[in-house]
Amino acid sequence: MRWLFSAFLNYAKFSGRARRREYWGFFFLQNVVLALCFMIDIAESGVNNFQVLDLQATAVWIALTVIPALSVTVRRFHDINRSGWWWLIIIVPLIGPLIVLIFTLLRGTKGTNRYGCDPKGIFSNSF
Repeated sequence: MRWLFSAFLNYAKFSGRARRREYWGFFFLQNVVLALCFMIDIAESGVNNFQVLDLQATAVWIALTVIPALSVTVRRFHDINRSGWWWLIIIVPLIGPLIVLIFTLLRGTKGTNRYGCDPKGIFSNSF
C-alpha cells in the first residue's frame, strides 16, 4: 500500500531516486485509471448535458497531481543518473515525449549514483 501513495507522500520531493515500480506500477497506473473514470463519466453525461461538476473534478485532479507527477518524473530521471532538467525535453514535438517515455522505462543505475542510494536497497550483479 505504501507504493500506491508514495508519489503523493513525497509530494514536492525533487531529490533522491524513484524506481520504475513507483513511477509506472503505481503512480502512472493510478492516474490512468482515474483519468479513464473521469472520461467515462463525462462521456455518459453527453455533449449536450456536459456537467460543470465533471469539468471541475477533472481540473481539481489535474491540479492535485501536477506537482507529484513532476517530482516523481524528476526522481525517475535521477534513478537513471540523469538530471531532472531532462524533463523539459517533453516540449519538443513528437520526439520529446518519446525520449521521456524511454527514459522512464530504463532500468535504474545499480548502487549509489550522484542523486542518492539505490531505491531497491539491495543490489546485485544478477537481474
